[in-house]
Amino acid sequence: MTTMPARIARFIGRILVRFARILLLLGIVAAAAAAAGYHWLDEHILSTLPADLSSFREYRPPTVVSVKASDGTEIDQFYLERRIWVPLSELPPAAWQSFIAAEDRRFLKHGGVDLFGIARALYTNFQAGRKVQGGSTLTQQLVKNLLVGHERSYERKLKEAVLAFRLERELTKEEILELYVNYVFLGSGNYGLEAAARDYFGISARELNPGQAALLAGLVPAPSRYSPRTHPTAAQWRRSVVLRTMVEEGFVQQEEAERYLGDPVIVPRDAGRHHGEAIAYATQVRREIRRIMGEREAWEHGLQVQTPLDLGVQRVADGAVRRALRSLEERQGRRGAIKHLEPAEWEGFTARAAGLVRDVKSGAVLAPDKGDCFQALVGPAQGLENLWAGPFRYRLAAADRAVRVRSILPEKPARPLQEQVRPGDVLRVCKADGDEVRLEERPWAEGAAVVVENATGRIVALVGGYEVGIEGFVRATQARRQPGSSFKPYVYAAGLLEGKTQIDTVLDAPISMPAGGGRTWSPKNYTNDYKGPLPMRRAMAQSLNTVAVRLALDAGPAQVARLAEAMGVRTPLRKDITMALGSSEVTPMDQAMGYATIARMGVPTDPVYIDKLTDVRGRIVGRAGGPIHLDGETPAKLPGGPLPRALPAGVAYELADMLREVVRGGTARAAYKADYDRAGKTGTTNGYVDAWFVGFTPRYTVAVWVGTDGTFSLGEKETGGRTALPAWIEIVEALEQPAGERFAVPDDAVLVQSEQGWVGLARAHVPAKVLHTPDPGAAPLPAFPGAGR
Repeated sequence: MTTMPARIARFIGRILVRFARILLLLGIVAAAAAAAGYHWLDEHILSTLPADLSSFREYRPPTVVSVKASDGTEIDQFYLERRIWVPLSELPPAAWQSFIAAEDRRFLKHGGVDLFGIARALYTNFQAGRKVQGGSTLTQQLVKNLLVGHERSYERKLKEAVLAFRLERELTKEEILELYVNYVFLGSGNYGLEAAARDYFGISARELNPGQAALLAGLVPAPSRYSPRTHPTAAQWRRSVVLRTMVEEGFVQQEEAERYLGDPVIVPRDAGRHHGEAIAYATQVRREIRRIMGEREAWEHGLQVQTPLDLGVQRVADGAVRRALRSLEERQGRRGAIKHLEPAEWEGFTARAAGLVRDVKSGAVLAPDKGDCFQALVGPAQGLENLWAGPFRYRLAAADRAVRVRSILPEKPARPLQEQVRPGDVLRVCKADGDEVRLEERPWAEGAAVVVENATGRIVALVGGYEVGIEGFVRATQARRQPGSSFKPYVYAAGLLEGKTQIDTVLDAPISMPAGGGRTWSPKNYTNDYKGPLPMRRAMAQSLNTVAVRLALDAGPAQVARLAEAMGVRTPLRKDITMALGSSEVTPMDQAMGYATIARMGVPTDPVYIDKLTDVRGRIVGRAGGPIHLDGETPAKLPGGPLPRALPAGVAYELADMLREVVRGGTARAAYKADYDRAGKTGTTNGYVDAWFVGFTPRYTVAVWVGTDGTFSLGEKETGGRTALPAWIEIVEALEQPAGERFAVPDDAVLVQSEQGWVGLARAHVPAKVLHTPDPGAAPLPAFPGAGR
């Protein structure tokens, strides 16, 4: 008979066996689930993620391209993202500690994912009833931004965690933190700590104090909500939160934190914003970088651009061009009415409120601030006491009413404004005090200048206009204007290549030729008289038009155009005979580079805006005239170095000697200075629309243009010698040139004595009757009187 204990034992045994079977089954199921889960994880997560993240040790996000003058002064920044890389080792500890305190207290302890941090965030959010704290580590935030994106899903969070673990195995904490503080978005278009510090405080991140660092770190969760510019109170509160956390973590002492807790948050709207000079130059460098390297390459490598810009020369050039425009106004009158409207157009004009600002939301016209400039209509009564601008009414200051201004009609002389203004005239004015306005100070004419270093083609200074906004219209390189007689050196060069010499006799006499449609073209000289037979040298000095036309006919317009292009003119030229007198448009840069070729004794070069490129680590990746080396590749070459010879050296020297005579005794006599070699050519177009002087010294070439953006006349007698030459002289006086320095005589040129005195000739073209003599150095040359353009 089985005892009770035995039956109980068997019962328990059966239960245990069944339980073991269930456990075994559950184990099998769990193992199968785990295998399936791992298979799914491997197929959908792990296999889709990069296994090797070591490349992030060298990774650099797009950074600011910094453009610097020759002395190292930064003149521009441009970027896809406003980011300036700064090594962690160069930052004060508080700068990076503030981000740890604000975003990831256990950053130095966890391995990429912080389980304690996640639990703390869940508990805090549960207590608050809303999300007030995140559990992502700095490493996860970095991975999210760099690799997995911002999609809200569990799969994305899982990928983020896996990659965070992997990144922590590959990079040190310092390397991860350096990436983070240089990558993070901190509002107002700023990426990274350095850009934000410069923008908000006008200092480098290397100079941040704990209070400033705490404010910047506090921006991370919501840069717009905590912006010190638009929400200073919220920014101050957020800064205090970060500072107190820094105290808790032992990063700063309580006493030190107290120094910053009470500081008001005041950030000027333009703090750290670039308001540099040489904006036209900076704009040209931007365009050069994009032309050479494309749209993204420079930003992706954080290139630093060293330019040849000499800020001292640039300031002189800017001032010289502005003074030339002011002098022109003193002679010809200031800007008067810019247009005249009939009464039927007045209502539409006031509705447009040209130049006034409107409220973004309502569209209402806002009253201008002092200094704002806009258009105003002279009303039907009270004249200059009743100027209409949108819904506002103003009166012109008494001091401006008697100012001599130009008439809308160019043939009428300048008169006091109050004598010629009439209802319906539109003036450009600027807000003064109360209801008073003044005439806008900006000149009605424009100017441009280029300064080139002859030996290298380096652009030392560039004036793009009276005022040029960044990425605006740079007249020095974009304005295509008729060059007038400043084009003649290319014509004379073609004549010299035909075998002529500057002491050969040429004919200045009337000439006519068919112009199509039964018309004829009869070019005349500026003085409306003719000199008859005379040396070619003197014809150049006096800028005789008929001689230039005959030379162009002999060589052929196509040859003249080809030669001009070979010498440096990049603007396409019209190949007809009128080009001999400068009818085909060129830019000031074209003229500067073409004349620099003469100064370089016939060897052209491209304009050089970039001396050197360095990457974000300070390594040189390119120099002028050489290849650019990026990531082992050579994507492009920087301009610089000689191009194929355009003129034999002897011919170039002979041409330079002819242009030297223009300064010694021709249309540019005002530029003559004893013991200083200067050569160049004036240029004036029909109707005095454009005025030029382009010339060179042994070291520099300078081109100056004065005109308008249209075809408005500068005024009677406003020739190149009167209007542009004074600015050229002022610029050249600021350039280096030792007294007694001369243009070097090349081997295939010779100085000879003739009836014209000492002249330079190409050795191959020296007439047998001319006596060869030793180089006389600075022997004086006779000056020939004459007038021309």
